[in-house]
Amino acid sequence: MTSALFWGLRRFEGKLALITGGASGIGAALAARLSAEGAQVAIWDRARSDLSSAELALELDVTDEAAITAAVSDLHAQFGRIDVLVNCAGVVLEGAAYDTSSCDWQRVLDINLTGTFLTCRHVLPGMVERRSGAIVNVASDAALVGQKRQAAYCASKGGVAQFTRAAAIDVAEFGVRVNCVCPCFVDTPLFQKWVAASADPSGARSEAVRVQPMAESAPRRRSHRQSRSSRPRKPHSSPA
Repeated sequence: MTSALFWGLRRFEGKLALITGGASGIGAALAARLSAEGAQVAIWDRARSDLSSAELALELDVTDEAAITAAVSDLHAQFGRIDVLVNCAGVVLEGAAYDTSSCDWQRVLDINLTGTFLTCRHVLPGMVERRSGAIVNVASDAALVGQKRQAAYCASKGGVAQFTRAAAIDVAEFGVRVNCVCPCFVDTPLFQKWVAASADPSGARSEAVRVQPMAESAPRRRSHRQSRSSRPRKPHSSPA
């Protein structure tokens, strides 16, 4: 958000952005950035306690298709459209292919994969009709590379990546874009919960830091006194 305020970017002025899982972590950081750039931001999340400060917040489970249908209709009735959708809602589960229960497997796929599909399924028709819109599905590097004791999570995020490719082809002719990002470890409440649930929390965090640089979901604010050479370059301005 800092660079957006610093450069005065307003790339999403007049846009309505919907973020699932937007109450914390990456979703909350995205909500702050989009808002800073002029978007009206709607947040869906199951975490009731983290939604109190959001203006357009709804406690919603992305596995509940009836609730999604009603919520999308409400946004269309209020704003006439949804310009941007970010599917960020997700869960992580530690479990190997040989000891993950079928119940746990289904829960992870229901939230991470089916939840992404259901939200796209009910937002895309409006975008297709207007021939405008952008969707970003948040997957993981686990969608691309297998990880130990992450069988259900890898499967669900791999499904998100492949679903994104298929959806992008389906709606390209209508001027609608569907893309996927695959972040590695980010120090979010979800990551912290995964670390705490590990057999060796300290070891799990150390290993995560060892294999990759650790990002924060809410970067610290830069000083305006920083040297010219260290300031970020002004990014290109492009609407959603």
